[in-house]
Amino acid sequence: MRAYIRRAVVPAVVLSVVLLTGCGGSDSDEGAAPEKSAAAETAVDEPAQEPSEEAHTPIPGPNVGIGSRVTFSVGETGEDGEDYKVTTKMDVRVLDVKYMTPAELDTTNEPEHGQYLTLTLMLENVGDAPAKITTYGMMKWQDADHAEQDATTLESVGGPALDRTYAPGQSVIGALVLDVAAKGGTVSYYGTNDPSGEPAFVVNLPSE
Repeated sequence: MRAYIRRAVVPAVVLSVVLLTGCGGSDSDEGAAPEKSAAAETAVDEPAQEPSEEAHTPIPGPNVGIGSRVTFSVGETGEDGEDYKVTTKMDVRVLDVKYMTPAELDTTNEPEHGQYLTLTLMLENVGDAPAKITTYGMMKWQDADHAEQDATTLESVGGPALDRTYAPGQSVIGALVLDVAAKGGTVSYYGTNDPSGEPAFVVNLPSE
């Protein structure tokens, strides 16, 4: 069976302090327990932001900004690539976005596109079956002046990896280091060979 990610359109608005939930586990690909951080303890859910006006085309998929969250479906198809079915659901919360220099990232590598940023997310399996999440090669950036392009990098700020298998109830907070052409715009997450061809969710980035 091949696993796929499919978007869902269920924004959640909770005016309360974000609490980490989930089962215990290791920092392996087979799931991890939630880890508290200052960002997670102070993050407050807000209504999902509207798509950036700078985007040169309307972007499908649930839009989410800093402090808000959406839920998306995880599914699979048969061996022939047909008969897609949803197997579980994941919740994603955007906790922080920071634009960084190579020095701040403690790397000698210059960004290929022009600007590094760290995107801190909390991912939680809110469904009833395991979900394998892969972000590398699946994060695409665009703005009004630039067509969609791969934003993933091999850079890291340490901490738990978001790419892993999540058992039901498990959650992880982790940061992705992305490479974008400019500040602002949007970053879209695409599941592997998503049969819908649309992103599972879209993060609206701040312009500063």
